[in-house]
Parts: sequence; C-alpha cells; structure tokens
Amino acid sequence: MRVRLRFFASLREKLGAEVERDVAAGATVGSVWRAFVKEHPEVGRVRVRFAVKEAYVEPDHRIADGEEVAVFPPVSGGA
Repeated sequence: MRVRLRFFASLREKLGAEVERDVAAGATVGSVWRAFVKEHPEVGRVRVRFAVKEAYVEPDHRIADGEEVAVFPPVSGGA
C-alpha cells in the first residue's frame, strides 16, 4: 500500500514538504517512521508527533492505503 508523509516546521526545511512510501499492509505510523529514519538518520533524534485525518495518533496507529501521516517536530514561538 502507499502512504504519504507530510512534514512541518524544521522537518519540512530539511526534508521537503512530503514523500510517498510503499509499505506493507497493516503498517503502523511508528513502523513507517522508523523505516524513514533508517534512510534519513539525521532526523532520528527529533521527537515527533503524528496526525492522521487531522487528529493526533500514537505510533501504534495502523494506517490504511492512501492515507497521509502528518509529522510534527517540537515547535516554539509566541511573544
């Protein structure tokens, strides 16, 4: 199945806006992220949160074919 990882904030600056990946049926958000980090070890130390269908999910969330996983690093800001 095919899924899209969409990056935000500093990850977007490093990796671009998004990538698509072919993954095994029954894959979890965490397994997809771990596989991605193997290819891009420079982001392995970044603590991230994930969202699917505009809702935060845990790494054990199973994803379906065609879904988009939003990946958020820590952000700060404000005045």
